[in-house]
Amino acid sequence: MNQSDRIIRRKEAIALLGIGKSTFADWQNPKTKRYRPDFPKKIQLGANSVGYLESEINAYILSLANSR
Repeated sequence: MNQSDRIIRRKEAIALLGIGKSTFADWQNPKTKRYRPDFPKKIQLGANSVGYLESEINAYILSLANSR
């Protein structure tokens, strides 16, 4: 984790990725056909809130671009 790394919420992560809410949920759910085991793991912030490291989301986007 970098000094300047931010924790972003689900809505911002979805916007960065340019995907829908259901796709975002499916990528994280091992029971779906669209599950992606390499997707960044969520960080539990509280009882009902999660976040994601912005650097991990950006790295994931780069890995998608590099695999085309």
